[in-house]
Amino acid sequence: MQFLNPAAFYLLSAIPIVVFLHFLKLRRYTYLVPSIMHWLSTDEDRRANVPFQRLRHLLLPLLQVLFLLLLTCSVARPILRRPGFIPGKAILIVDNSVSMLSEEMGQSRLTLAKTAASEQVAQISAGGGIMLMTTQGTRTYIQQAFTTDIAQLQHAIENITPTHAPRNLRPVFDAVTRYTDSPQDQVFFISDTFENLPDLPLPLHKIAVGADAANIGIVLFSVALVQDQYEVLVGIQNFTQTPREFNVQLAVENAPLDDRTVSIPPKTTKSVLFLGDPRGLAGKVISVHLGIEDDFSPDNSVSAILSGVSPLKILLVSDNQKSLLPELLRAYGNRVDLDVVPPTDYHGTGDADIAVFEGSTPAGREALGNLSEIPPRTGMIFINPGSDLPFISASGKAEKPNTPELVRINPKPLRNEGEQRPDLIVKKSGTTRVIRTDAAHPLMADVSLQGLQVRESMYRALPIWGHALVETEKGALIWFGTEAGTQWLVFEFDAFNPEISTFAVSIPGPLFVYQCLAWFEAGAAPLQPFGSQAGRTRHAFGTGEEVIIALENRDMPFRVQKPDETMVTLNNAVFTETDLVGVYKLFADDGRELERFTVNLLDTATSTLSHATTIERETEDVSASLETDLQPMAQEMWRFPALLALIVLLVEWWFYHRERL
Repeated sequence: MQFLNPAAFYLLSAIPIVVFLHFLKLRRYTYLVPSIMHWLSTDEDRRANVPFQRLRHLLLPLLQVLFLLLLTCSVARPILRRPGFIPGKAILIVDNSVSMLSEEMGQSRLTLAKTAASEQVAQISAGGGIMLMTTQGTRTYIQQAFTTDIAQLQHAIENITPTHAPRNLRPVFDAVTRYTDSPQDQVFFISDTFENLPDLPLPLHKIAVGADAANIGIVLFSVALVQDQYEVLVGIQNFTQTPREFNVQLAVENAPLDDRTVSIPPKTTKSVLFLGDPRGLAGKVISVHLGIEDDFSPDNSVSAILSGVSPLKILLVSDNQKSLLPELLRAYGNRVDLDVVPPTDYHGTGDADIAVFEGSTPAGREALGNLSEIPPRTGMIFINPGSDLPFISASGKAEKPNTPELVRINPKPLRNEGEQRPDLIVKKSGTTRVIRTDAAHPLMADVSLQGLQVRESMYRALPIWGHALVETEKGALIWFGTEAGTQWLVFEFDAFNPEISTFAVSIPGPLFVYQCLAWFEAGAAPLQPFGSQAGRTRHAFGTGEEVIIALENRDMPFRVQKPDETMVTLNNAVFTETDLVGVYKLFADDGRELERFTVNLLDTATSTLSHATTIERETEDVSASLETDLQPMAQEMWRFPALLALIVLLVEWWFYHRERL
């Protein structure tokens, strides 16, 4: 403790004077007595006023001395200097992602993080206040807005809720930059790992929690009906250094159905396949549980809805007798219900899941002119549409078609399938070639169209919502997009005419078509993910993933019941609160259950449970920063001794008058 006015301690010199006056005090009292016997008290009075005798009543002088001490201390203006003072604002971020649920020594990493956050709140002070944020939040990342109230901050820290969502720091770090406006502002981040941190234009103090954790988790899960039997594939990874043996149980609506004993070597993954009769299981929850206790439980269980298989209805509008497309569509599987109609017999898409228009036909123009009559989940495929393909306005109506440029290639015979040509597509003014394919898109997985041979194709300026899958120097050869609730896939050439292109007779061509059909089939589901749809289990999502509700009646308000039985009302067709592992239920506003879907972790990076290996160094860095980077805070304490001095003065006054009585 330091004092801003140490000269005030000269007032302590008055203490001996007060004590001395108590030794020399002379009190005179007037008495009316009825008898001379009372004059005997004069002798006692004489003895009481003899100087320097032993004090008989010590309470009053002690109270007076204490009053002087407290008064002097208050006038001296004592201060406490704390090293954690921030002139600007401070933001404290607590990681509440799923990895923080790892149990270590009877406590989760999140509990350790809360303790560290409470210590930081007690240690630092900020002139602009302290804000508490979390890395995962369904509606907001802010747990407590800027405040200097320590009690509010401690209460907000206690109320941090765990989530099952993997860590995603970019949104919260972007939010931090919006709430800071001074180079004096500082950020404190409490987490179990500091790998791949986003850039932050502010000082970042890292506070590490967590240590080694033993975990065995499910990293792969799929449920499907194949040839009149269910197939449940589970991928289990052993993240420990020792081999483990345990039981894997398959259940239907939490009732045991099958089980296996599995032995997994350290640091390896093993697949388990369950097969069986699907009768009576359609629409029920299929779940898999690991019979093992480890430090991380969220990845020990997974679930999915076993959906009944319905035919994929495809409407093909074409009169091209040379096209290989009908046979290619029928080869997709025995679940395809293909209806081929000539353009003259086209009267709308009806209940088709996918509508395919081959060539420039009046039917294609009619479909484009009546997009409002097409169900939102119907996929649209246009093959060599020519000038019939218009732009789509923001209102969803077809506008005047743009004029594509027709490019005719020198009519030489097509080369053999295995040959490569850099000049496959030629512009009017010279040679052109395929310059880019979007290999990262799921539709292009394992598909290489660099050797594609095309004699004739068209190019157009893509709408703003269009995305090119295959590009040449002239423009997009194959592109797709989503507009007005409808998915589009456009081939700017006659892809299934062997006289025009080798697309249909080469291996990549059919593979690309089947992946497109799978994409559109997944897009016909009532509940869809924002990301890749191919190869996914129907109505099964990952934690933290957004779910698109693609029901036809989109105007009806929906409610979703989460696994913890809390209800969430949806104001739009996107559900974002997939922060818990388990089964979710979608209800209409009148209480009818519409759909069910599941959410699983299935994240290998999270199940690895990486942690900061330099916990001591990180902690030392924070302590050093508090002593060097942060300015000391001078907090005056004169009010406290002044209040005590006033209380002592009142007590002394009360005792003094009590003695006189």
